[in-house]
Amino acid sequence: MIRLRTTAMLALCACLLTSCWDEHSIQETSYFTAIGIDYLADQRQYVVEATLITLSDVAKSEGNNSKAFPTYVGRGEGESIHLALEHIYKSTQLLPSLDHLMTIVIRDRALDKLGDILESMNRSRTVRYNVHILATKEPIGDVLQSDTFFNSPMYTFLYSHGVKGPAKPPIAQQSMQTLVREYYEPSRTSMLPNLALDRTSWRRGGKNPIYLYFKGAYALGTEAKPKFIDDDVLKGTKWFYTDPKGTFLEVREKGRLAGILIVSDNKHRIRFDPAGVSGRFRIELDVEAYIYELHVRANEAKLRDWAAAGVREELQAALDISRSQQVDLFNLENIVYKRDVKTWKKMKAAGTNISALPCDVQIRVSIKNTGKLKLK
Repeated sequence: MIRLRTTAMLALCACLLTSCWDEHSIQETSYFTAIGIDYLADQRQYVVEATLITLSDVAKSEGNNSKAFPTYVGRGEGESIHLALEHIYKSTQLLPSLDHLMTIVIRDRALDKLGDILESMNRSRTVRYNVHILATKEPIGDVLQSDTFFNSPMYTFLYSHGVKGPAKPPIAQQSMQTLVREYYEPSRTSMLPNLALDRTSWRRGGKNPIYLYFKGAYALGTEAKPKFIDDDVLKGTKWFYTDPKGTFLEVREKGRLAGILIVSDNKHRIRFDPAGVSGRFRIELDVEAYIYELHVRANEAKLRDWAAAGVREELQAALDISRSQQVDLFNLENIVYKRDVKTWKKMKAAGTNISALPCDVQIRVSIKNTGKLKLK
């Protein structure tokens, strides 16, 4: 009798374990793939806009590219991000899910609330750690509803995280995991790429489609206000924040365009020497490139010197902006922090502006090949 009861109990447990009581068909679920977050300070309200797709729509678009992929953008407001999302959920006809969220775009005026945004999104069990974070000055709705190439949402920077060549952002894209790690480190300045809208470069069907592109970045820190840094300044920092392979390197001689090089490789090192009154930094940068265009007659040595002078000028300009605006664009403070935390604490206690310390710069440019033509 006891053996029979035991057998019956085990059979019942097995039935419960193999049941699918919470099964949901993917055709009955709608997925939010990108979320834009804004903040209205006067109303103390978050505004969340989100793009919605179903997997059945994706399958249809893959089978017939002549038809535009439908984009649905919901909008909600609330005292918190998830209360704003709940506003959207109420009218979502299919079961909503954040399981396939790929990108979060934060409007510039909401960056002051970055800590709260990271806390809210990172605590959600359905939001993955590899979701990418971007910033924008544009209205969130315009960014999420921008045009796409070939009627596919995959051909847009909202979803293409591995951007290469000239289109890549001047600052490497940040995953939420990386941003959380950097943002709360007291010695570090975090950088977020800025998404802008190109309204003039393209034509399609007699109209100007609007496409996304990267323009500038925001410098962020828990103890500092977010600051926008434009592309001209970031030319001097791109060697340290992103992989510049495949990007253009303009070569100028007395302001005149002498040629264009394509970067093939680079190595950099920043060192801190505590000797002297407060210490000094040394930046070493080695760039390898090949000739893409040549507009003047010059030997290889002259081209190397002109290119190195241009890189040094851009880097020095970024250092000057870093000092004048008190934003550590090169994360020099983090160099000291990692080298000797005791020295970093003493310098912070003394009120030393670490990013303004003297900095020696050494630039070397080597040309690996001249293209199909030899130098004359």
